[in-house]
Amino acid sequence: MSLFDFSRYAAFNLPNRLTLMRLLLAIIFFTFLSYRFYTIALISYLLAWLTDWLDGYLARKKDLLTDFGRIADPFVDKIIVCGGFILLIQHAHDMLPPWMVVVIVAREFLVSSIRSYSESKGIEFGATMWGKVKMFIQSFTISLILLFFACLSDFMVLKQGIVAMVWLTVIITMVSGIKYMVKAGPAILMK
Repeated sequence: MSLFDFSRYAAFNLPNRLTLMRLLLAIIFFTFLSYRFYTIALISYLLAWLTDWLDGYLARKKDLLTDFGRIADPFVDKIIVCGGFILLIQHAHDMLPPWMVVVIVAREFLVSSIRSYSESKGIEFGATMWGKVKMFIQSFTISLILLFFACLSDFMVLKQGIVAMVWLTVIITMVSGIKYMVKAGPAILMK
């Protein structure tokens, strides 16, 4: 067995390797978005979104849930979504006001803090349906903005649709954050 044979560690099962691949795709996405290569940024983001769905599906279907995955998966999700919205401010400032990005990022910090605190008290704090809907809406909105810049910037009606999606994203993000706060209420109020 080689020193670098990671297959012997449960943390390096297929779902977790997909999560780590998503982190690499996030770096590729950020790099190409920064240099305005929108098509490559869109492709790398869509591949990352696909691996997010696939790693969760495989982890549940094949019972490959690990502590590493419980930490790494939401962490990588937050990196790619928050980083995506932050970088898109400079490209889509007329569709994506900075204050909306602050709300999105603040919600992610808040839920991560609540999750850490709850689990430190021994209370499991997994994703809810609202969290999954929020992630889908956020990812769809980022993809739509990238698609607009990659090949559909002449369609002004799409730009108006993106503005509506950004508002929906902020609303769903806030609602899901409130739902998580309510869910964590007992853990937060414990001594």
